[in-house]
Amino acid sequence: MPTTKDVRGECQQCGGQFDFAAEAAGLLADCPHCGQQTELLLATPPEEKSPAQTKAIIYTVVAVVILVGGLIGAIIALKRAQRIVGPAQTKATTPSSPKPADPFAAQNFRTGAVTLEKTPGSKLVYAQGSIVNTAKQQRFGVKVELDLFDDAGKWIANASDYTGVLEPGGEWKFHAPVVESKSASAKIAAIKETK
Repeated sequence: MPTTKDVRGECQQCGGQFDFAAEAAGLLADCPHCGQQTELLLATPPEEKSPAQTKAIIYTVVAVVILVGGLIGAIIALKRAQRIVGPAQTKATTPSSPKPADPFAAQNFRTGAVTLEKTPGSKLVYAQGSIVNTAKQQRFGVKVELDLFDDAGKWIANASDYTGVLEPGGEWKFHAPVVESKSASAKIAAIKETK
């Protein structure tokens, strides 16, 4: 006796699944679930995702992540470049302010010419000049340092003078002793103050 193979079928009325002999495919029979007549047809196999579809989805997700990461990196690099170039462009377009004629104006001091004066009746020589405090506050411990030059314009010595307080808008007429007898001229080298 030949053995028949059973196959799984599906009722066209209620959708219930049942087994029947393979030779009976295409015939009409009663459904064991709903009792109505149904044609014996093979049930459609469940859809399985193929490994190729799964890999395609994974590769697509990876590609999208890489593209988004690259886009974010490009935006960050662009903004950083704009921050670096931005200040450089504003510096290039802003005209530089001319240097003040008085090198001590940046320190809020205005200086006058320095002359060498000999004291009548003695051999003492003093470097004399004036310094004005252009700041709006008192200056304390102000010291002027002078460079002394000979007739050829060569530096030969230093001289200095000190005042304890210089009022806002006040003028200090300094009187620095010159100990080098060959001194022919003097120039202010520095103005310092204690803070």
